[in-house]
Amino acid sequence: MKRTFRSIIPAMILAMPIAFGQQALADEVDSLCQYKVEAIQKQLRIAEEYGNEHRVRGLKKGLENVQRHCTNDSVIKDAEEDVSESMTEVRERQDELSEAQREGDEDDIRKHSEKLEEAVQELREHQDELEALQSKR
Repeated sequence: MKRTFRSIIPAMILAMPIAFGQQALADEVDSLCQYKVEAIQKQLRIAEEYGNEHRVRGLKKGLENVQRHCTNDSVIKDAEEDVSESMTEVRERQDELSEAQREGDEDDIRKHSEKLEEAVQELREHQDELEALQSKR
C-alpha cells in the first residue's frame, strides 16, 4: 500500500503544474468572452423582470452558446464584422443623402442627414468596442 502512494504522489506533483497551467490558459482564452456573458446575463435579468418568456428562452440559448463556443478570436472577429457592417451602413446612408441633395427635397435631406448621423455614431461605438477588446488581448 505504501508503494502505491509513493508512486502516485510524485506523479500528482508533476501533473499539478500542467493542470494549473491549462486552467490559466483557459482563463486567458475566455477572458474576452466574459464581456459577452455579462451583457447577456444583464439582458436576461431584464427580460425575466418583464416576464418576456420568449426573450428569456432566446437569451438562455445564446448564453449557453457563448459559454460553449466563445474564444478571444471569435469575440474580436465579431467586433470586426460589426465595424465592417457599420461602415457599409454609413456608405449607404451617404449615398442616400447625396441623392436627396441632388433632388433638393429639404425634408428628405433632413431625414437622410439624421439617418447618416445615427449610422456614424453606431460606427464609432463599434470601433471603440473593437479597440477596447484589442487592447485587452
